[in-house]
Amino acid sequence: MAQSDVVVPVHSCAPARSRPGKESPLGTDSAASHVSAAQPGLRKSGYALVALRDHLTPDEFAILAGVYERELALDEWLPLRSRTRRRAYQRFALAVGELTFTPDTDPGPYIQSMSVNPLQGGIERVFELIPPEHPVTAVTAKIAGVVAESLRTAGVLDAVRAPEVEVDIHFIRISAPGEPAPEGVHRDGLLGGSVHLVHRENMAGGVSEVYETPEQRLDSFELAEPMDSFLFDDARVLHYTHPIAAADPERAAHRDVLLTGFREP
Repeated sequence: MAQSDVVVPVHSCAPARSRPGKESPLGTDSAASHVSAAQPGLRKSGYALVALRDHLTPDEFAILAGVYERELALDEWLPLRSRTRRRAYQRFALAVGELTFTPDTDPGPYIQSMSVNPLQGGIERVFELIPPEHPVTAVTAKIAGVVAESLRTAGVLDAVRAPEVEVDIHFIRISAPGEPAPEGVHRDGLLGGSVHLVHRENMAGGVSEVYETPEQRLDSFELAEPMDSFLFDDARVLHYTHPIAAADPERAAHRDVLLTGFREP
């Protein structure tokens, strides 16, 4: 573990947008704090849509976006015919009461159970590691801090029940044609988590859905702008994102997202 904690301050954000014809779980009010914006949806429905684009400075966002251009490696754990994903990984230890993050210098393999990931569950997957000294570490801790505060306010994280949790950070690029969620409608085996759009290039598709059960869809939405974000209580809802394609078949297309996952050690 690294020796110094990253203390994450509280910032503000505004709600993101659902797809046309659907109301965001947060309504349409703007200039809400991230806690007051996300908490009603998380507590009532188990998920929330928020826009964090004003949360990062231009320099911080440039550091984050640069990781996708220079630091990712091919996800070789996917079947050969489905290797359209490039990714990198970080992990933090989070003290829930203080909301302090300690980067893990040697996180080891990432493991999910077969019950939540029938394609790759039970496999000790090792991804390209972003080291704690990388400038993006402060940026991802800042984003994860906003998510953690929202999850804690909604009761998903609880300092008494689980005073320390592990936080997985996944940097993922899906190239078109590609599947963001080849496992289908699923849970991630977490306490809670989030999906943040970083960039879309020449992309069509990629509509996300939230489910109460595998057969009962609650909402459909599109992460369209940088830092449009989806926060969720993993015990209460399932989620899925449809395949992506190139809007212009003559040009390359991809979807860059940052995922956070909060789980008990």
